[in-house]
Amino acid sequence: MKHIKIFSIGILFVIMASIVPSCTTSKNIVFEEFTSVDAGGWDWKERKKFKFTITDDQHYYTINCGLRITGSYAYSNIWMIYSMKGPNKFQQKNQFQLVLSDNLGKWTGTGVSNLVSFQEPFLQNLKLAKGEYIVEFNQNMRDEKLKEVNNVGIQVVRGQLIL
Repeated sequence: MKHIKIFSIGILFVIMASIVPSCTTSKNIVFEEFTSVDAGGWDWKERKKFKFTITDDQHYYTINCGLRITGSYAYSNIWMIYSMKGPNKFQQKNQFQLVLSDNLGKWTGTGVSNLVSFQEPFLQNLKLAKGEYIVEFNQNMRDEKLKEVNNVGIQVVRGQLIL
């Protein structure tokens, strides 16, 4: 009976430890949204567009790209192009890569059943002015229509105070 109580308390600590960090970071999420990809594939011409507003210009920001794929996705990575526009003629455009599997081919994301989710930063320590921003993503792979991509998303996280 004593072992069961000790085991139960241990399980409770593990659960609490996994909940507390997510609560502290979720308060810093300024914006988060996912959009679906056509079942026939993500065409390289098709832009995924996200709008968000910054109301606090006293912090740095990190922008994460979210991706949900099926276990049948054919590649170990995905190359994407982002373009970002904001107030005061702010513009950025660049290519970035999300690595989706390790050297042995095991997915590095989290998942349930046949859906694997990834969330990786592609812009960090940004100073953003107050105002509305638009971020657009295109896939930049060899395939004109990239199969087995279900959703593309974005997450904007407020970071440390600018000193």
